[in-house]
Amino acid sequence: MQSMRYPLRLITARDRGTVERYFAEAGVDPYGVDVIAGKTEIVVVRVDGVPAPAANIMKQQLLSLGADAAVHRAAITGGPDRSTVYIVADRNRLALLPAKLSRQPFGLPELGEAVERLAAAAFSPPRPVRLPGGELDLSAGPVVMGILNVTPDSFSDGGSYVDPGRAAERALAMAEEGAGVVDVGGESTRPGAAPVSVEEEIARVKPVLERLAGRLPVPLSIDTRRSEVARVALDLGASIINDVTGLVGDPAMAGLASDRGAAVVVMHMLGTPETMQIDPRYDDVTGEILAWLGSRTAELVASGVKPESIIVDPGIGFGKRLEHNLALLAEIGDLRGLGFPVMVGFSRKACIGGVTGRGAADRLAGGLAALGRCCEAGVGLVRVHDVRETVDYIKVRRAIERTESVR
Repeated sequence: MQSMRYPLRLITARDRGTVERYFAEAGVDPYGVDVIAGKTEIVVVRVDGVPAPAANIMKQQLLSLGADAAVHRAAITGGPDRSTVYIVADRNRLALLPAKLSRQPFGLPELGEAVERLAAAAFSPPRPVRLPGGELDLSAGPVVMGILNVTPDSFSDGGSYVDPGRAAERALAMAEEGAGVVDVGGESTRPGAAPVSVEEEIARVKPVLERLAGRLPVPLSIDTRRSEVARVALDLGASIINDVTGLVGDPAMAGLASDRGAAVVVMHMLGTPETMQIDPRYDDVTGEILAWLGSRTAELVASGVKPESIIVDPGIGFGKRLEHNLALLAEIGDLRGLGFPVMVGFSRKACIGGVTGRGAADRLAGGLAALGRCCEAGVGLVRVHDVRETVDYIKVRRAIERTESVR
């Protein structure tokens, strides 16, 4: 093979740290490193309901910046009345868009500012979550939330930890394995599950929480949709309320979280556990869940819940078909535009079995594929049964990424 005068190498790494290292090693001026690295970070933003004149203006202004917009082919001739526009730009050029749109009609100045905020939220590292008396650091990659079901009927591990002593030991073991949070639940929310009484749920979780008080070295989360249960858990040291109803099911839950300074996981669910898998339908699953989470978090902030205490969860498996769950995992990074840390719970769920054909106990490998997608997309927390294996995956992935960026 004839040797080339100028050897070539295709560069596939796109993370900012690696690209900056390459440029610095090539002797690029430090200012140039920062500017040019920004040009490798391509941002695509979808804008819906744009009138044709506004779509044309957006395309013209973006082209003038060296960026572009994908618009309906009929927009140039004045139609359709409303359409979707995709903005395509690197981060440096996107930062110039608000100034370009500042004197334009059709609400485009506000749009430019909103796009800038959206991109900043999506590209910033997940911020810490405020907890009573401290915070949960998410900067090093997804924090693992270990699942501890103290129920007789959960879909995967029901009955395994109904004994309070055994449950407490499992919580301590998960912390030792690397869990950053332990999530204790006393009511199954598997598809078709019937609710249990508040008294029964408290009777299941309280003895476990009492045994863990002052012993668990990581934050405790309570998986409940009832404020009475959450109150007992907070009194015993829990600092996170993980509510599958998005704090809608119990009108007192938001006020409790606000009063106690607890962090909250706001999850999307279509219907209830009893009904959620009865013919769920969406036109645009990610878009509809984004809209719901955006609206619900705004309501919670207005009610007094601190934005720094909010985590959002798309609710994999809660009122979604297989294709909905796969679409959400593929587009999970889009949720970062909401400005809150994202948590994803895929562990051992039916959507993994729907692809692999395996039962709940044999879905770890498939779940690690979902974990890889979450790591790539900047998810802040993952909620899993298999803590040790999940932590190992994240450790190796981090080691590879550090090698790419500092080698």
